[in-house]
Order: sequence, then structure tokens, then C-alpha cells
Amino acid sequence: MTDLMEVSIRWRGKGDDVKVAGEFNNWQPGDLSKQADGSWVVKLSLVPGKYMYKFVVDGEWLVNQDMPTVSDEKDNKNNLLEVEDGENSSGDSDSWEKVSIPETEAGANGGEPGAGANGSLMQKIAVVERVFSLSSSFEDAVKDLEENEGILVEEKCLTDVYYDTEDYQLLRKGVWVKNRVGGAEESWQLRAVVNQELKICDDIDDVIKHLEVEFGETGTLEDIVKRKLQEMTRVTVRVSKWRVGETEVEIRKEGEVETALVRVVGDIVTALKDLEASAEKLNLVSFHVPTLAMKLTGTA
Repeated sequence: MTDLMEVSIRWRGKGDDVKVAGEFNNWQPGDLSKQADGSWVVKLSLVPGKYMYKFVVDGEWLVNQDMPTVSDEKDNKNNLLEVEDGENSSGDSDSWEKVSIPETEAGANGGEPGAGANGSLMQKIAVVERVFSLSSSFEDAVKDLEENEGILVEEKCLTDVYYDTEDYQLLRKGVWVKNRVGGAEESWQLRAVVNQELKICDDIDDVIKHLEVEFGETGTLEDIVKRKLQEMTRVTVRVSKWRVGETEVEIRKEGEVETALVRVVGDIVTALKDLEASAEKLNLVSFHVPTLAMKLTGTA
């Protein structure tokens, strides 16, 4: 029996109502959930293979041009999701670096870039995301972005309320639970340092499952928090999203922790080179998870 693999599909564009339809759901539009960062996500459990799909944004069927595409037998353009099996599957996990390199094949489509003489199209697109630390201050990072002709996309200020038991049961295990308030909608998040990697869980059902295992109790998130946790501290969060050319940069300050997420789309070699060049121009430095853990625990 083939194991099902959990994958995530994410939409980062505009829209008030975002759905996805594809071969995995018989092309019946299914809802995506809006996240705290403004993106839309759905998690699916699928058999390894390749699936064509499209987004339905405010009723309009769209293709994400930043992700792999493929043309069907009627020359309709769709996005392509490749689900790998076993250890080759990377899903949509969060760590200091994430590289997605799906491979697609498509039929001829007129002026499609990269189409060969035999009418076939093979494209490899990498979506490279890497977290860096700031070499100086949040304000200096903003100045560096302005000096490099960066365009401000979004800026917001939020508050993260951290919860734990009276004796810091979660913190001693390298786990943080926080409630984000002040944005368009309230959200919960669980963070854990696992094998020197920072794992982030934004799905409320997954947060509940983790806490149920931790405390041996069931119930809604509000019930578990009320019975087992208490507010430990509040942290002001500043988020500033920029675009420098084709590169997306998000800098954030969470208490004493200042980081920058850089996202580049392109072929793998070019994307990695552009990412390194952008980091150098913006004076960003390598991200070190143990150092982050010490700052978050107050032991730095």
C-alpha cells in the first residue's frame, strides 16, 4: 500500500476568497486558509505523483506564474504539483532554508519560453527561501533596502503573547506557544527547536495536537490554554516586507531577535547566486539557530 504524503499548496497573491482545484479533488474548488502573513494555505494528503491544479481567486481561475506550469492536452495552462515519496519529500516545512525544485514536462504552447523543437517543454524552477540575521539594527536594514532601490510592500506592528506553564515546562523542552494579536485576525503558532532547526507550526489543529500530547488532555485550544498555561510575556513584533528587483525581502524584529527572510524564484543555480548577492548587498549574515534559541530563552 502506497503511503500518503502531506503537502501544502500556498497562494501569496491578492484576493479575498482563495480556493484551489486540481486533479487531486476532481477539479472541484476547495478552500484555502488565510495565514497571519497574508498568504493562503491548504494541506493535502496525496499519493506520490504529479498533479495539475489551478487557483480560484475571487471566482477567477488563475495560474501562479512563479511556480512550475504545464499545458494539458487541450493546451490549457495549469500549475504542476509533484509529490515525492519517502525522504525526498520536503513538504512545506519551515527551517532556516527551503528550496523547492519541482520538475515539469509540458506540451507545446506557442511562444512558451524554453519550448524545444520537438514541441516539449522541460523547466526546472527553484523557489529558494533563506533566513538571515541582521548585521546591525532593524532601522539600518531598512536604510540598506532603500539604498538598493527597494520598494516597500507592507509594514505592520503586532503583539505576540507567549504562554507556558508556571514552571516553564514547554520552554525547558525548546517549545514556544504564542498568540498573535493586532493584525487582521488573531492567530496561534507553536515553535520548536528540533535537531538545531527551528520548526514552525501555524496550523491551529497541529498546535492543539502537540499540546494534547504534551499535557495528556483534549479540548479546544482555548480550553487547554485556560487549564494548563498562563501568559508569560508580551513581545512587540515589527514586520516590513520589501521587493528589490525580483527578490522578496521580509525583515522582522521580535523582541531581541531580528531576522530577514529572502525569497528568490528562478532556475536553481541563478536563484542561489541571486540570493547570496542580495544578502551581501543588504549586509545580511548567516542565521544561527542555537544563538536564536539562547536569545529566546534569555540565556544569551
